[in-house]
Amino acid sequence: MKKFHFKQRAVNKSKPSYFRVIIAVIILVIIIASLLFIFHNKQSSVSHSETSQSSSQVTNQPRENKDYRIQYSNSSLIKRSTLKIALKNAGLFDFKYLLNTSDDGGNDAKILVYYNQTNQQLVFKFYQNGYQSDNDYQIGGYDLQKQTGIHGLQPSAFNGLPLVYTWENLQTK
Repeated sequence: MKKFHFKQRAVNKSKPSYFRVIIAVIILVIIIASLLFIFHNKQSSVSHSETSQSSSQVTNQPRENKDYRIQYSNSSLIKRSTLKIALKNAGLFDFKYLLNTSDDGGNDAKILVYYNQTNQQLVFKFYQNGYQSDNDYQIGGYDLQKQTGIHGLQPSAFNGLPLVYTWENLQTK
């Protein structure tokens, strides 16, 4: 029987030269720096445009206690949430429109809202900018059950009713 002798040969793994390692590290650093630079510039331009849009929206929107004042009264008669929903449906929470003095705006100086608990109705008194007396107003209304506007109300419609909401334009003072 023959014996086989295996010679153990050292595997010659050449060590990568330092030059190649240095070049690879430099290329890797350049790629990472480029990606960070590109990512940083894209992110800042997006946040800049978002900031300018949000700041322009903030400056264009009327603000409570600066442009107008709201006062709730007799809150035990009607829930504030019910009142807010009804006023929003009636368009009385569109403060930009109410403050608009052009022909297609509300041009309102003051709005008083009375509550008719028996008929489940809100009655509005609108005083436009430049009103001269307490008799210088327009009347509107909102039916809480039907969730529709009421037209053709007479001045006696709010007599004896409790006041539940007051909106006042502060820009005209």
